[in-house]
Amino acid sequence: MAERRCVFIDFDGTFAHHGVAPREHAEATHRARENGHLILLCTGRPASIVAPEVAALFDGVVASAGGWIRVGEQLLRDLRFPEELGRRAVEVLQHHDVPFTLETPDALLCSPRAADELRARVRPPLPEDGVGGGLQDLIDAIDLAEDLAGASFAKISLWGSPVRVEQLAAEIGPEVGALPNSITDDVSSGELHLVSVDKADGVQVVAEHLGMDRASTVGIGDGMNDLGMLCATGTAFAVEGAPAAVLEAAGGVSVPGPQQHGIVTAFERLGML
Repeated sequence: MAERRCVFIDFDGTFAHHGVAPREHAEATHRARENGHLILLCTGRPASIVAPEVAALFDGVVASAGGWIRVGEQLLRDLRFPEELGRRAVEVLQHHDVPFTLETPDALLCSPRAADELRARVRPPLPEDGVGGGLQDLIDAIDLAEDLAGASFAKISLWGSPVRVEQLAAEIGPEVGALPNSITDDVSSGELHLVSVDKADGVQVVAEHLGMDRASTVGIGDGMNDLGMLCATGTAFAVEGAPAAVLEAAGGVSVPGPQQHGIVTAFERLGML
């Protein structure tokens, strides 16, 4: 039996492909938990677009890139944009006529126009065999809000901006960071987030809550928003094909992507199965 581990796994591109987790990943997670290990989802997605059947695979969920944390049935964190900063962010986006969604644990809040654009933009592919609803989870979470400027939210997703995502963040204020689209080179799409919130914070909060030391923690991810998580954990795996900075944060150690069942590979290397 390997030493007890506490593993933090990114969702899109790591645990799942197009929002659907292969059954091999679900089974490996079940077996690892049966063997006494703690497995947590650590995603940039808000909790509202983590399918219940996906969340049920794990001991807990770190969502909104560290802003929302649940372990078992206990909610440990629910951080949102401060009211005035949130209002400023929405005003800047509306000034530039940028379509966007406000990410909350319960829904993706947006205008009717943004909702129509998002539904047309996403176009969920044919369902894959696995766990999760794929991109349909995103569509199902859409909720129209009359007063977006007064909404309480954790993060912003945007697309089709006439100005770069980094410029929008700079206009809103130094408390806000920008994360360009990680899938394409489209600098008009991406995320706006609180610079004070990171997946690394989620790792630390969960590890302290569970009484796990850093040496027992593991991070697995593929994107730029995984850098903090990979650096904060005692052992790190990047996904093959990840950006150079992500591979470097994992010390050059990598596993295959979800279609090649990389989580199974990582668990086997750690002796967790």
